[in-house]
Amino acid sequence: MESGTVSGAGGESRRAERTRAVYTQMETISRRAVARNRRAAAPLTVVQHTLLTFIAQTRDCRAIDIAQGLRLNRSTISRQVGDLQELGLVEVAPEAERAGARGQILRLSDRGRELLESSTAANHSELERRLADWSDDEIDRLARGLERFNAVDDA
Repeated sequence: MESGTVSGAGGESRRAERTRAVYTQMETISRRAVARNRRAAAPLTVVQHTLLTFIAQTRDCRAIDIAQGLRLNRSTISRQVGDLQELGLVEVAPEAERAGARGQILRLSDRGRELLESSTAANHSELERRLADWSDDEIDRLARGLERFNAVDDA
């Protein structure tokens, strides 16, 4: 019998137990990131950081591109982008830069770029702290596993 199909206590397979354990750890990472940002008065929320990163990395980014790229509802993204604009973190590119593109081209404002850099530095610092006693091989294995996990298309 394959190890993934052996039933444990309550009839749950080892594979299901492992999957649940991975999920629990991922949930903990997410929850801690949100709590850390609140405690540290981080410059950006997780959502703001995610959206600003996407805009910064996507040439001629429009709200529809964000919705498709992050697999979120367009109305949700529209509201979030509106909030970023009100905060002065995102601006619409001038007409001259649009070159006939449909929809508004978004770009980071100077303030948005500054806060994203600060937020990224704080996140990297925390990650470095958590990985301080890990070997290079352990970090490489984690990176490869996460790359493999994120490469799966969830369309």
